[in-house]
Amino acid sequence: MDSAERGFIASCQRGHLEDFDPLYLQHVDAVYRYLHRRTLQKEVAEDLTSTVFLKALESIRSFDSTKGVFRAWLYRIARNSLIDFYRSHAQKTVSIENIWDLASDDVTSLVAERSIDAEKLHEAMKILTSDQREIMMLRVWEGLSYAEIAEITGKTEGNAKVIFSRAISDLRTKLPSLLLLLLFPHSL
Repeated sequence: MDSAERGFIASCQRGHLEDFDPLYLQHVDAVYRYLHRRTLQKEVAEDLTSTVFLKALESIRSFDSTKGVFRAWLYRIARNSLIDFYRSHAQKTVSIENIWDLASDDVTSLVAERSIDAEKLHEAMKILTSDQREIMMLRVWEGLSYAEIAEITGKTEGNAKVIFSRAISDLRTKLPSLLLLLLFPHSL
């Protein structure tokens, strides 16, 4: 967290909520992408993103920088909003456990760009537990640190590392090493 971000947070906590705008602009795209990948629906992701930032604005005074970084705090709000959404729409939508994948347009783009068989990736990811898929998504596709992942998921940093490592190990049984390197070039 940089000093400008800390300054905006402190200002908001003192009641100057107009200073929330730079925080919103800095994080809105990442939060939206995270939610869109989990819902695969543009409108739902947009609504949930709005909900996340409204909740963040309403509870900005409760944010404590000694307990974690602002970005992880936002992702935790996003994760909880996503869980609430799926609980309230349980009969109308797919289970949250089944929504792990990239959005279909992103998969198509990824396949074209890297010549990867998306169906094999989809099948391989099915072998992972929901915790493994979530941590994999946060680490690889969202680029979060293990500390941030731990804060978001409520796990320890060490546990997040172990789960990620086991997920990679499990994927190695289904995917050739070259494919893993193409999918996760910065994580292995």
